[in-house]
Amino acid sequence: MRKNGNPQRLSNLAMGMIQFLFLAGPVTAQIPCEYEVTTLQFPIDCGLGTVITTGLSLNENGAVVGYYRCPISQFFQGFLWTAEAGFEALDPPEGVVEVFPTDINDAGIICGSMYVWEVGYRGFVYDNGEWTILPPVVNVPGAWSGAAAINNAGTVVGQRSITEELTPQNAYIWSATEGFSDLEGLEGLSGANDIAGKIVTGWTAEPGEMKEGFLWEDGQATLLGPIPGGISSSGRGTNAIGQVCGFGVIEMKDSPTIVAGFVWNDGVFTLIDPIRGYDTSSSLDINDQGYATGTSVNLDQPTDRHGYVWIDGVTKDLNDLISGESTVVIGSTAAINERGEIVANGHDEAGEVVAFLLIPAAAPLGDLDGDCMIGAVDLYLLLTTWGRCADCDNCHADLDNNCVVGVPDLLILLGNWG
Repeated sequence: MRKNGNPQRLSNLAMGMIQFLFLAGPVTAQIPCEYEVTTLQFPIDCGLGTVITTGLSLNENGAVVGYYRCPISQFFQGFLWTAEAGFEALDPPEGVVEVFPTDINDAGIICGSMYVWEVGYRGFVYDNGEWTILPPVVNVPGAWSGAAAINNAGTVVGQRSITEELTPQNAYIWSATEGFSDLEGLEGLSGANDIAGKIVTGWTAEPGEMKEGFLWEDGQATLLGPIPGGISSSGRGTNAIGQVCGFGVIEMKDSPTIVAGFVWNDGVFTLIDPIRGYDTSSSLDINDQGYATGTSVNLDQPTDRHGYVWIDGVTKDLNDLISGESTVVIGSTAAINERGEIVANGHDEAGEVVAFLLIPAAAPLGDLDGDCMIGAVDLYLLLTTWGRCADCDNCHADLDNNCVVGVPDLLILLGNWG
């Protein structure tokens, strides 16, 4: 029996402390607690050495495109991978010696670049065995084109030379019905790297000048300017709400230049912190939730690099988020979809160069605030929704799925505490 103090007062105080913890700061976006790893290595017998496999993009269905090469060959070839069918080699047309798929839309249409023997690099669209070549502006020796990204409407963006020289080059937008159009409002040289809906991002620069990122929509170009404290920027990924990710250069007085990743939103840059212990933070892709992925490099050992996911200002080393016991190394990332799945590249347990598909694992049952831990804030959220759910499909504290938040849910949460 309690002899001193008021039990009811102490109970209210405890609830007040829980409420304070909840209100002390905003609940951030869900950072996946773990990722399940699928290793992607093209199934071919190279004879001497193991096949090198690199993933470059994925769609909302989890289909992955990339390229592979045997160590004894100097040429890369394209592949499509799906969980249902496994690997499919993209057999190139006659005269094509290399294929580099760069993107795939939800309908399975692929774009990229290929090297045509004695002709040069050409952009392409691949649709169920049919190849469409995207030519340069002038069809002369040395002229080239490349396709970087494709949206669900089949619209492609990329860059192509406008003379027989390697430069100058122009960013373009292409569709089967409308053909080619240069992106208006860009001065000097330019290249397009990504498209989401009708929004395009890339870079532009006057000859000899540093690159500047852009956001382009409906014929209007918005120049991003250099990153804060830096001298350049380049847009590498964009999403349907007009956010841009990429990287820029910061010059340092007593050390090498630093490549800093960023997320740009409505005129405001947010720089991405490198992974702890690393120096750079270049970013290549961003989804509609604002999840950005990229790579951090140790400048003292340039081969030491790790891929990361960045959510709401937090940079997480993907190597720290791999579920189970694993010795794989996630060295870089290439793309992320709306389900949070990530295409990455690195080394498997045997040290071979392979691609990875990272799939977010389910959060611990009872993690209501999405911080990968179950504690006082989650308890508060459960207690404040006690009783019958107003919306059974969106009642997150209903852990046993009976449309009521009650004692069984409380016991589940307490059982997973920590």
